[in-house]
Amino acid sequence: MKERPGLRYAAASDIGGRQQNEDAFFADEAAGYSVFAVADGLGGHARGDVASKMAIRALEETARECLPGLKPARVLELAFNRANARIYTYNQENRLNAGTTLSAAIVDGSGGCWIGTVGDSRTHVIRSSSVWHTRDQSYVQGLVDAGVLSPVEAMLHPKKNILTGALGLSAGVQVDLDAVDAAGAVLVLSSDGLHDCVPADAIRDIVLADEPDAACRRLIDAAKDAGSTDNITVIVARG
Repeated sequence: MKERPGLRYAAASDIGGRQQNEDAFFADEAAGYSVFAVADGLGGHARGDVASKMAIRALEETARECLPGLKPARVLELAFNRANARIYTYNQENRLNAGTTLSAAIVDGSGGCWIGTVGDSRTHVIRSSSVWHTRDQSYVQGLVDAGVLSPVEAMLHPKKNILTGALGLSAGVQVDLDAVDAAGAVLVLSSDGLHDCVPADAIRDIVLADEPDAACRRLIDAAKDAGSTDNITVIVARG
């Protein structure tokens, strides 16, 4: 577990039931901001592990180069587009179709939090009375938005892994940006190996009860107990 003034955080990644771990993550500081990110290389696509690492590398480089000179939302926009361009070029040069999700959060010292999302990795903002999380770029999320499925039904849907957005598969990318107040809340970033299997209220109960390092371990165990066979990556940060 790492600690900076007012914030404690930890990260963990588990191979789960897969032959290799195609997830990647980043949890560190840049120019006085906390920067967190989770990327999930797309299963079934060539070299998803390479794509997820490239996305994380682009995010780290951009944060270190551009903070604090640019606003966090702009930094995220630049980072996601840089990651997409690099992976897309890699695919063109190697005749591959590597892709990845990416959820990234930049947090300032007062709890201001800026989040970027492509795909279905998530950032959660958790309080004792509520759980907010980013919107997945996925087929099933569209059904939830339309009122066809409940969030619980979405977790069991056979097409829950069909994405409508990913990094590296086309020359352009749509980045969803959010700005939230995270002061006093617990941040949880996760790949879908966690949140596809563990309901939001169970995630909330675990992270409110434990310090970040213990919470990471318990979240991974909960995902496995719930039948997750995917890679599982989590970052937990709390004040």
